[in-house]
Amino acid sequence: MAITDKIYVKNHRQLASQLETSFPKSAFSGATLEVLFTGEGIAKLDDASQDRVLEFAEAFLDCGCEANPHCGCAERKFVRYLLELREQGLGPDAIVDVIGEEYMLYAYPGDVLSFLDDSVRTLEAAETLADVDGRPDTADELRSLRDRLVR
Repeated sequence: MAITDKIYVKNHRQLASQLETSFPKSAFSGATLEVLFTGEGIAKLDDASQDRVLEFAEAFLDCGCEANPHCGCAERKFVRYLLELREQGLGPDAIVDVIGEEYMLYAYPGDVLSFLDDSVRTLEAAETLADVDGRPDTADELRSLRDRLVR
């Protein structure tokens, strides 16, 4: 299961009440994206919630794909964002705090830790494959990426 399947809308009940409709708690669920990111849906939210929803849309849903928001770009951008937070030295608890403050999202710290651990293991495997394939520059780049996540 991808980390984006484990990212939830914070204050879900409050938002559902404001929108007068139900939608899944999962932030990257197709139905959630449809409900929250249509003009009509955003207009029903209080100002603070509107700001967070718009910030999320600007950060992750801005792509030129015809299938937007169901193209996968939002999920890839969010994964990149989580890895950047880790590169800045934030641990799982701090990452959960940041995504809550910035985008009104929630995740369990254990899920974030598991994602980060899987990311490091994937980079280690790719680094080994690059070494075996005789691509030392690629292996060095992957090692550098891994080291930035591990520190």
